[in-house]
Amino acid sequence: MNQPQTRQVQKLTIDDKQKYELQKEIFITIRLIDMVEKCAQLADDKITPEKHCQEITKLIERYKTFTSKIDKYDLNQFIKEYGLEDCKFGIDRINKGPPQIKQGNKIQLVVDLMQKFFQMQDIILENKEYPKVPIFRPIVDQLIILLNRAKTELPPYKSYLDDLQQFSKQHLENQIMGVIPEDEFQKFESIIDLAQQSFMTSHQQQ
Repeated sequence: MNQPQTRQVQKLTIDDKQKYELQKEIFITIRLIDMVEKCAQLADDKITPEKHCQEITKLIERYKTFTSKIDKYDLNQFIKEYGLEDCKFGIDRINKGPPQIKQGNKIQLVVDLMQKFFQMQDIILENKEYPKVPIFRPIVDQLIILLNRAKTELPPYKSYLDDLQQFSKQHLENQIMGVIPEDEFQKFESIIDLAQQSFMTSHQQQ
């Protein structure tokens, strides 16, 4: 009696799994950028210019983070390989970069920053004992976007943006679960306190 042939399954290496995971994330991000762009251009009453800028800036930064980890990444080749030719709005936005907010929204930017700092302090207070990554990652991303805008739209001041971006890169980016270590969370609290004090002082002097 013949023995049934054993089907050999090729196991993926860790590098292969990481590569496929990155490609999946890039695919999803391009689709999301395209969706937001279509909403902004075809149904502009559904999304404000500020919200459009925030969402696209966040998505493009995410796109850059993932693509930087793939050797010799080529957007056009990726589009052809994964059938993304229909994402014309998203592809155009990736090539152009994030939209520029028109000057004249400085007051709203100041208000948004103040609100975001207050919101951040509340979240820090509520989650001090067990600072989970998923809780802090979204609001840190939002604060970074606002501080990046402040660099070009508000008078120069020490924003501690670089410190916040470094913390995010080390402890929040590409992390789905987990808790921020206690010593690092204390550093994070200090960064937020200094950034808020500097912003408030600068705003009062204007």
